[in-house]
Amino acid sequence: MPLLPKGASRTAVILALAAALGACNAPRGDDGAATGPATDAADDSAAATATPGTGAVAGEALPLTGQAFVDAASGSDQFELESARIVQSKGVTGDLRDFAQMMIRDHTTSANALQAAASKVEGVQLRQAPILTDAQQGKLQQLQAADGKSAHDLYIRQQVEAHEKAYAMLTTYASSGDAKPLMDFAAKTAPVVQKHLAEVRNMQP
Repeated sequence: MPLLPKGASRTAVILALAAALGACNAPRGDDGAATGPATDAADDSAAATATPGTGAVAGEALPLTGQAFVDAASGSDQFELESARIVQSKGVTGDLRDFAQMMIRDHTTSANALQAAASKVEGVQLRQAPILTDAQQGKLQQLQAADGKSAHDLYIRQQVEAHEKAYAMLTTYASSGDAKPLMDFAAKTAPVVQKHLAEVRNMQP
């Protein structure tokens, strides 16, 4: 047995050796890093901050229940209708004027189709006045305040973002929704929104 360091008690040395062996035998992950309460707590913290049910737009929660989907989809249609009317009032011409007119036509059709689908689902109601989010209301106010080329460019940027979100919502609900009439509506409407997105992207500066 090795000699004890001068002045050290046998009990102190045994305790030191036990602590060292405990560190060596700590459980390790696949990458060799030690795991334990501290790392487990870090993993739990990371899991808690993850955002489930998000799509193409990072951090944007997607509605997966029937009522939440109807509320979001009707708000999306209303935002498109109001945006198009505002930009038309600015006297835009050419491709952008035609795009705004297409938004009014297609989203009026979409709103009517959503109403028909919602009427087939028990417990789901389509609000008479669609609810716009704070973000949507803010975008409408920004568009209303813009003029000339700034209004033209702002409308295009807003439309790209709005259609990316709408497409992610529709495709997600079409595959993971909880009411077949609404899932069918989402599946039928998604290609129309995808077409809108492609067209407005082509108008970006």
